[in-house]
Amino acid sequence: MWGISLETYENSINVKGGPLEAAQKAKEEGLIRHISFSFHDKPENLIKLVDTGSFETVLCQYNLLDRKNEKAIEHAKSKGLGVIIMGPVGGGKLGEPSETIKKLLPQKTVSCAEIALRFVLANPNVGCALSGMSTIEMVEENARIASNDTPLTKEELEMINASMEENKRMEDLYCTGCNYCMPCPADVNIPLNFQLMNYHRVYKITDYARGQYSQIGKVEWYKGKPAHECIECGVCETKCPQKLEIRKQLKETARVLG
Repeated sequence: MWGISLETYENSINVKGGPLEAAQKAKEEGLIRHISFSFHDKPENLIKLVDTGSFETVLCQYNLLDRKNEKAIEHAKSKGLGVIIMGPVGGGKLGEPSETIKKLLPQKTVSCAEIALRFVLANPNVGCALSGMSTIEMVEENARIASNDTPLTKEELEMINASMEENKRMEDLYCTGCNYCMPCPADVNIPLNFQLMNYHRVYKITDYARGQYSQIGKVEWYKGKPAHECIECGVCETKCPQKLEIRKQLKETARVLG
């Protein structure tokens, strides 16, 4: 079942005569073997969907820059679900040259894409990662990485996690994502805009940040409006515990990513 949320599960899927009932009947008749779902909702809702017992596999996003589902996929694995990861290389954008990403494993000469993919595959709760490919070279690189019998060592994973925590502290200098500034009278998703701006500022993957910025308000998981919709009312700045110059930062975000 594609792109479900807790709300759609409760109101549209797990209802009499609905998709879940049809899928269960198809499984009983031997037409399908497993009932699975893909997910873009909040991590806490992923845990709730797992606990319904309705599914055997989940497909969700998880990568170096988006680790919010980490605890949820651990829970899914503990409940016996298969875990498939989408976007392990951030739609290919984590494969772009980034000195910040390369420094995660400074002792190895590997591509950013390899670091990103091996990080996901090293997670014991991940059963499979779906990595998009558009060239023969990408196919060959992914096959080589996935066939590597030597996983990241405990020390390497600790180094990556420590570096990412330091990067997170740098991000927090601009915005901690506390959401106290929300809701915005103009429906600008302030925390999301600043998160994408941090991809540019901290990780130097500007093309990726611009691509994600262009999707704000157009996809289910990027709700709200982009930075250029700010009306400069200043309400957000009265609520920010960090006393950030939010209007100024939104202008900069729109200029760089818009």
